[in-house]
Amino acid sequence: MNSLGDGRQQIIPPTRQIVKAGFVVYSPEKKNRSIVILDEGELVAVEKSDGLKKTVFRMHPGDLVGVAALLEREPFKYTLEATRESKITLVNEECMESELKTLPVWLLAVIKALSSKTRKLKEAVFKARVQDTLCSLAQFLSLSTAEEKKSTHKAHSLTYRRSTDEKIKKIKLRDILDEFHWQTKIPTSVIQEDLKALARRRFIEFEKQGDDTWVKVLDGFLLDIFVDYQKAQSENRPWAPFKLSLQQKKILVTLSIISNEQKAESPVWLSHLQKKFPQADVGEWIAMQNLGWFKEGPKGQFSVNSDKVNYFLTALRYETNLKGVL
Repeated sequence: MNSLGDGRQQIIPPTRQIVKAGFVVYSPEKKNRSIVILDEGELVAVEKSDGLKKTVFRMHPGDLVGVAALLEREPFKYTLEATRESKITLVNEECMESELKTLPVWLLAVIKALSSKTRKLKEAVFKARVQDTLCSLAQFLSLSTAEEKKSTHKAHSLTYRRSTDEKIKKIKLRDILDEFHWQTKIPTSVIQEDLKALARRRFIEFEKQGDDTWVKVLDGFLLDIFVDYQKAQSENRPWAPFKLSLQQKKILVTLSIISNEQKAESPVWLSHLQKKFPQADVGEWIAMQNLGWFKEGPKGQFSVNSDKVNYFLTALRYETNLKGVL
């Protein structure tokens, strides 16, 4: 660094430019870091993905970007483009260093501390809000198809299309990517991979119609079961449907054909089941209650919990899909 004859450090001034519409002020491929200050005109920050350009934010006179990139050496991931003729000021590393050397040590420490705090806050904002992305996406699709109503976020809404099969719902792929990314901050590339994983399990299908790709949710109930299974896996705990004994599976099938309007006390139910399953005892009866296969009503009478029985049967029927071993 050159210095003046009187011992003062030489100050390197910032660069001022006038750029035309369409001019790329900064791109992530550039190695040189700079603070970009917009004096006049307008700049847009653009994110490029899969050949598409998405405007992330717009800069107006007085706005600046790149402070963290310069002070914390954190890469700025967006491309900056001028939308019309604009005047900008660029503060590069040499310029910043020459300015910082004129500051008192305490003020420099404050600036760096504030910059570090801002970076951490920004990381918290953009960090994905969920850990199990596949499970969260499955839950999102299940809730979306169950409610079939627009998101409360005005910038994004889900476009549905009904199928001849009432169980099957269609949602536009672009809407899923935009809305789920907005809700969770999960990168679009990760969402796309998770959608493929759900398709491999045959929970969803992709359908091309003109220029649009639609996601067919084949069964929202099955997605709910998959979410429960994934949560059990992530918590490293046994999942009841896959821990049933052979006798319990046979009893489950028998209960599936019994009306939930049939009510009886515990001894009557046990006696009824023992006619077909002689080895069923009181312990088995208690286990079935704990599994939720029976509901207790007034006067100590029990009836088959058809919803719970159907849940277990569906889980067993689609075991390979749930485990992803197709």
